[in-house]
Amino acid sequence: MATLIGKNGLKAEQRKEIGEALAAVNGRASRWTASVAEVVGWLETAEGQLQDAGLPATYRVGATADCFTSAPSAKSYGYAVTGNRVLLRRFGKEWRVVGIETIGLYPRDSRADKVKVSLSDDQIERIKAAAAAPFALQPKPESNPFDGPDVDCYDAEGRFREAA
Repeated sequence: MATLIGKNGLKAEQRKEIGEALAAVNGRASRWTASVAEVVGWLETAEGQLQDAGLPATYRVGATADCFTSAPSAKSYGYAVTGNRVLLRRFGKEWRVVGIETIGLYPRDSRADKVKVSLSDDQIERIKAAAAAPFALQPKPESNPFDGPDVDCYDAEGRFREAA
């Protein structure tokens, strides 16, 4: 990871600093690398994923996200292109860029164009609780001693049926 970004990361409003960090990391590479607008979009996408999951804002701190640039879709590329991996971290009220690096992305790379958010165990449990909140838990049915296969019983139409 590049050391151009401080330990507190770069906010979305710091577009100039994000652009400088991208330029320093990418050098002359430009075709498959990230733009400032793309990085800002990833910040919004990561927040949207947490919001869609139902994770309360107070429990979002500490989440991280790995973001990857596009890769070639044509099989004719026989080599990796220089792309970017951008690491985001959720601070108190917003996501921030905490790392940028260049990586090789091969044609049809499964990581390409993805924002993969990683959460702690506690955050996952909060999401499960939020998803289950609108539902009530059904009580377990009591076992009926007369429902066994060897007991005489009546069918749905009320006719007596002997055990098999």
